Amino acid sequence: MSNNYQSPRVGFLDGLRFLLAFWVFAAHYYTLIGGKVYFALPKILEETFNRPVYAVNGFMVITGFLMTYNYIERRLKEPFNQRSTHIKFWQRRFFRLYPVYILCIIVAFIGFVPMAEMNKANLIFFTGNSVSQWGTVRSTVQPDVADLVSHVFMVHGLIPQYYSSLLGVTWSLSLEAQFYIIFPFLFLAMFSNARKQKGRVIIGVIAFVGIAIVSMRGVNLVCSRIGFPEYNLPAVILFAMPLFMIGIIAAAVKLRQMHLIYLMIAVAVTIPFQSIMTVALVLILLLFLFLDEIRFAIPNWFFSILDTFRTILSSKLASFAADISYSFYLVHSMLIGIVLQMLIALFPYFSRIQIAVIGFFANIAVSVLLSYFLFKFVEKPFIEIGRRVVQRKGQKQIELVNQ
Repeated sequence: MSNNYQSPRVGFLDGLRFLLAFWVFAAHYYTLIGGKVYFALPKILEETFNRPVYAVNGFMVITGFLMTYNYIERRLKEPFNQRSTHIKFWQRRFFRLYPVYILCIIVAFIGFVPMAEMNKANLIFFTGNSVSQWGTVRSTVQPDVADLVSHVFMVHGLIPQYYSSLLGVTWSLSLEAQFYIIFPFLFLAMFSNARKQKGRVIIGVIAFVGIAIVSMRGVNLVCSRIGFPEYNLPAVILFAMPLFMIGIIAAAVKLRQMHLIYLMIAVAVTIPFQSIMTVALVLILLLFLFLDEIRFAIPNWFFSILDTFRTILSSKLASFAADISYSFYLVHSMLIGIVLQMLIALFPYFSRIQIAVIGFFANIAVSVLLSYFLFKFVEKPFIEIGRRVVQRKGQKQIELVNQ
């Protein structure tokens, strides 16, 4: 999440990232107060808003786009066919994501039982029982050391019984880590040979879509037969690769490193197997991304409306929101139960709906404040450390060349 104010060309991703993180927060808040057991949403919201995995699908496309965009823009200083470039990429991602992540994992592990008990008490307060809107009862048993270790090394997404056990939202961080590991090699395969690029991209997209469909069904079949929990979230990279690919190809097209036809093929092959909401998110993202390129084909009044939204999403306020969105995404689910229990204790005469409404805004305030604190005192310092590590490595390479 960049601190630099970006042009509307891709800067709108700042605002969009926070909106997606806020969607996840709001959906989790709704679930933790009982969801449809407490009050039912209109069907259209039940099928969209109440499925925060769709927001994470949007993150996958954005991640693929940003990683590729930055890789291409740095290609002169950091040639993508050099091993040192791969190492610098991994170092940047490590210092950017891991410090806050591991801090949250430790807190979630230490405080798991009391936080789980508070979430259970909140469900009972709002609905009269501890069964979630999905018909499940979340465990209040302390996770074991193996669970913690899998999260420390960010491999929990690959383990059916651990992928959403300790801190639910981190399944997507394990997925992201898997993507970062393979990204330099995937980029090299796609962009190292312009003559073979067309065939590789088309075959790659088709192969990844096929693998995504077959692998999730196959893995869940095996899990069910050996008594492991099945995956209901795409926590394994093979399940989610087509969406990352759309982002990768979109960045290459945006920077004129690839023809638009490749993006059209990727979208056409991928979207038939995605939810309607995921398709809508992908198309909206691509619309804003290529708005200037298609300006000639849309009415001026419609372009002005879209450009206004894009500019708002690219504003300094949106940039601030993007800065805190990562911590916001990580901490909100730990805070919701605590804040609600405090409100219930402080205002015993308030109705359930009053607690729910006040709790929603109180959680926003607390989550934003804590996220800003984490960004300022954890994320930024470690980002700077990562920058120095990368610069030092680059300086050593220059000295070796000069010698």
